[in-house]
Amino acid sequence: MQTPDTGSPPKKNILVVVRWPVGGIRTFMRYVYQHFDVHAFHFSILAPDTAETEVLAKDLEGLDFEIIKVSENPSFRELFVSTARLLLGGKFHLVHSHGFTSGVCSAFPAFFMRVPNVLTSHDVLFDKQFSGASGLAKRIVLKLALSCIDVIHSVSYDAQENLLDFFPSFKSKTGKFLVIHNGIESGRFINAVPRGLRSEIGVGTDYFLIGFLGRFMTQKGFKYLVDAMEQLKSNGDSVKKPLVLTFGDGAFIREEKHAIAERGLQDDFVFLPFTPNVCEVIKGLDLVVMPSLWEACPLLPMEVLVSGVPIITSDCIGLREVVKDTPAHIVPAKNSVALAGAIAYFMKHDMRGSFSDFVPHAVERYDVKPTALALQRLLRQRAEGKVR
Repeated sequence: MQTPDTGSPPKKNILVVVRWPVGGIRTFMRYVYQHFDVHAFHFSILAPDTAETEVLAKDLEGLDFEIIKVSENPSFRELFVSTARLLLGGKFHLVHSHGFTSGVCSAFPAFFMRVPNVLTSHDVLFDKQFSGASGLAKRIVLKLALSCIDVIHSVSYDAQENLLDFFPSFKSKTGKFLVIHNGIESGRFINAVPRGLRSEIGVGTDYFLIGFLGRFMTQKGFKYLVDAMEQLKSNGDSVKKPLVLTFGDGAFIREEKHAIAERGLQDDFVFLPFTPNVCEVIKGLDLVVMPSLWEACPLLPMEVLVSGVPIITSDCIGLREVVKDTPAHIVPAKNSVALAGAIAYFMKHDMRGSFSDFVPHAVERYDVKPTALALQRLLRQRAEGKVR
C-alpha cells in the first residue's frame, strides 16, 4: 500500500524502549537515529521522566517521534507493564530496545504479540552479576529473554564475544547475533571551536588541563585518576601544574568530592556542570584521560581522536578495540602508577602533532554514516518481516 500524497511506503512504527537514556546510549541514539530516513519511521520512545530524556528529545528534533514517559526511576515491573500496554494498544511494526534491562522488559511482550524485536546491547556482563541463587535466576531470565529476541546487535566484537561466553549455546544461532560498530558525527568535532576553559576557570598556560568526561561510577575508573594525581603531586617535578576538569553530576559525585578533599587534592580538580555536547570541551583540553574498567564500544575516544586531541586510555574490554592502531596511549586498567607516568609524559612532550596527523584516518574509521545505514537496513528488514 502506497501513501497517497508522496507515493512512498507508509512509515514503520518503531517502539523504542530505553531504561537508561544516559551517556553513551543517549549519544548513540542521537548520532544514529538522526541519520535515518525521516520518511521511513515513526518512533515512540518509552523512557524515564528525567533531564537526560529531555536532552534526548532535543537531540532528535527533526525526526518523527514522540516521548512516552514512565517514572523517573522505573522498576522492572513498571517498564515491563508499560511496554506490554503499548504493544497491546498500538500497531507497532518493531521494538528496538537499548540495553539488557530494556531488552528483558520488551522481550516477552513482543514475543507473545509477535512483534519483531531488535536489541542493541550497550554493555558487557560479569560473573558477579550472576552469583548466588538470585544471580542464577537472573541468568535464566536473561537467557530466556534473549531467546525471544529476534536480533541481538552488539556494538563491538568484544561485547559480542563477552555475551556469547556467558551463553555459549547461542553460538550456533546464525543470523541472531551481529556486530555493527558505534560511530560518531565527525564533522561536529572537526569544525568545533575550542572552549575557553582556562579563562572560564581563571587559570593560565602554566596549567595542564586534563579532561575526565565519564560519569562518577565504578566502571569509569575515576578513583585511579585521583590516585594518579596524588602521585603526580607528591613527585612535584612537573613542568606544568596538572588540573583535572570533570563535566557532570549525579551518581557518586558527592562521595568523590569528599574523598578528594580528605586527601588534600581539592585544588587539583574542578567540577564543571554537565554539558550535553562535548565538541568544544574536548578541543579546549590538553589531554583526555579514560581509565575505564570496562566498556562495550565507547564513543568518547572516537570523539577525541577525531578532534586531534591527545588521549590516554586503559586496556579494558571494548575500549581496547576502539583505540587499537591509533596514537592513543594505552595503560593497564586499575594501574594508577602507569597512568601517572603517562600523564607526566604528555606534560613534558607535546604530542598533538601525531594526533592531528591521525585525524583523517579517525574520520574515515569512526564516521557514523555506515553505522546508521546498516542499522536502518536491519530495522527496516525486520519491520517488514524480512529475515537477513
